[in-house]
Amino acid sequence: MKTKKWLALVLAMVMALSLLAGCGGKGDTPPEPAPAPAPAAPENSDPAAPETPAPADGPSWKQDTSDCTVTWFMAYDWYGKKFDETNNLFDKKLYEETGVKIDIQTGDTDKLNMLIQTGKLPDIITLDANSTQRKLLEDNGMVQPLGPLMEQYAPDLAVPQSMRDWYTAKDGQWYAIASYYYGDDNIADNKGFYETHNQNYVREDILSEIGMSIDDLQTKEGFLNALRAVKEKNIQYNGQNVVPYMVLFSDIADIQIAQQLGASEEDAQGNFQSLYTTPEYREAMLLFNQMYREGLLTDDSFTVDKSQLEQEVAAGRVFASTAKTNVSNSKLSLYASDNSAIMRYAGQFTGDNNDRPIIPAQNNMGWTATLVNKDAKNPDRIIRLFAYLNSTEATLDNEWGVGGWTLGSDGLVVRNPDIMALREANPTEFTAKYAGDMGWTSDYTIVQGTYPQGDDIWSADTYLMTHDERMTLYDDKCFADVAPEAGSDEAAIQARIKEYRQQALGRIITAPSAEQCEAELDAALAEMENLGLSKLITYQNTLFQANKAKLGLTYAYPGNQ
Repeated sequence: MKTKKWLALVLAMVMALSLLAGCGGKGDTPPEPAPAPAPAAPENSDPAAPETPAPADGPSWKQDTSDCTVTWFMAYDWYGKKFDETNNLFDKKLYEETGVKIDIQTGDTDKLNMLIQTGKLPDIITLDANSTQRKLLEDNGMVQPLGPLMEQYAPDLAVPQSMRDWYTAKDGQWYAIASYYYGDDNIADNKGFYETHNQNYVREDILSEIGMSIDDLQTKEGFLNALRAVKEKNIQYNGQNVVPYMVLFSDIADIQIAQQLGASEEDAQGNFQSLYTTPEYREAMLLFNQMYREGLLTDDSFTVDKSQLEQEVAAGRVFASTAKTNVSNSKLSLYASDNSAIMRYAGQFTGDNNDRPIIPAQNNMGWTATLVNKDAKNPDRIIRLFAYLNSTEATLDNEWGVGGWTLGSDGLVVRNPDIMALREANPTEFTAKYAGDMGWTSDYTIVQGTYPQGDDIWSADTYLMTHDERMTLYDDKCFADVAPEAGSDEAAIQARIKEYRQQALGRIITAPSAEQCEAELDAALAEMENLGLSKLITYQNTLFQANKAKLGLTYAYPGNQ
C-alpha cells in the first residue's frame, strides 16, 4: 500500500448469515493449548469480554487455528479485494497461520451510516480515522475495547503506546487501531519518519532543456520562471504541447500551495484558524491567478479528475504538478515508455512570508481506523488476527508480496528480482498472486525502517522526499482531529463551506486581473462568514486546544514555537 496503494472513503450492506459465522473444526480437532494464568482484569475492562486466557508460548495467532470466518467491512466502495486463500499467497499464508478467512464487505459512507443505524454491523469495521462515525461507534458502546482483548488474548500485538493514548475515548478505553499512524515511539522503534504528499514534481528532462535545475525551483518566482520558459519555448512531447502546470482543484491544490507559502491552521496566539483567512492563502490565490492569466495553468485543472491527470502525466503532457498522489504511479508509466522522460521530486517553494517551507505531515494520526463490533462472535480470534497482520513478517509480506523479500544483514529488505519484475510489469497480476492489500492495521514505519537501498533512478528521490533538509515536517495530529460531530450544526456549516469553496475557486483563479482576483476572494470570504465560518472555527478551536493538551503542547505549528 505504499504508493500509496491506497487509499479515499465510506458504506452499507445487507448482512448474510456469514455475519454470524463461527469457528469450526478444520479437519481434526486441534489440540488444546497449554493453560496459562489469566492476567488481572485491567481498570475499566469490559465485563463482557471473554475470559479464556491466551497461552504464553508462541505467537498468539497460532494458539487456535481452527476454521473461523470473520466479516470485515471497509468503508471504501473502491476497495475491490476478495479474500482468496487458494490463489493469493498472502491470503493463503494468513489462513494457514491463523485459521481465519475474511468475508470482505465494502460500501460508502451512506452504507456505513445505515449499518450503524440498524445495528447490523459486521465483526470488524474500517473507516476514516478522523471520521465522526468512529467517535459515534465508540461513544455509543457499539464497539469493544481493544486493551482487555489484547492483554488477554494477544499480548504480542504490537501497537504504539502513543496510538493507544491518542485514541483513548472519553470513557478511558482504547477502541481503534490506525493504519499509517506515526508517533515518536514507533518512528524511533522502527527507524521510520514522517511523510507528506505536499510535494512538487517536474519533468527533469524538460527542466534541462530550458536550462534550469531543481535548485532554481525552491522559490515562488523561480518556479514561475520555469513554467514561463516551458511556455515560451513551446516545449512539445510526442508532437503535443506540454502544459506547464496541472493540478487538481477538485482536491486540495489550493491548500497545499498555501501551506508551501507558509499558511498554518494555528495563529500566532495558538488558536485554530481557517487557512482561507491567512495572508498565505491569498498569496496562493494570486499565484494561481497569475499562472492562469499567463497561460501557465489551463482550465483542465478545474475539470480533470485524478485518473485523468495521471493519464496526462503518464503521456508526458505535463511539465509540473503538485501532490505525490498525482504522479507516484504515472511517472513510472511515463518512464517505462520513455527512459529519458523522468518526473523528478522538486521539493516545495517559498513565498513572500517565509524563507523555509514548514509542511504538515500526512495524516500522522492515521488514515484509517479499525474497530471490533461489540457483538463480534470471535473477538479472541480477531485480536489475534490483528497481531498477525501487525507482525513484521506479515507487514512486509503485504508490502513486497509473499516470497518477494528477505531481510539482509543490515536489517533492510532485499527484494526478489523476479517478483519485483512482475510487480513493475504487471501490478494487477502481482497483487492478485502475491500481495495482501491488507495494511489496514499494519504499522507502516516497519516498511520505512527496512526499506531497501535502491540503485535505480528513483532512489535519491525516495530518500529526499522524507529527508529533505530544505523543509520542516511537523506532526499534524492536533489539526487533523477537529471534525465536527455528524449531524451537528457545525458539520452542516463545514459541508456548506466546502461545497461553496469548490464553486468559488474557479471565479477567484480565473479573474481577469490580480485586483479582481482579490475582490473575488474577499467576496468568497464574506460568503463563508455568512455560512457560519466563525462558528465552525470556534468549535474546532475547542477540539484543537484539547488535542494540544493531550500532547502537552502550547503551540502545534513549529513556526509559532
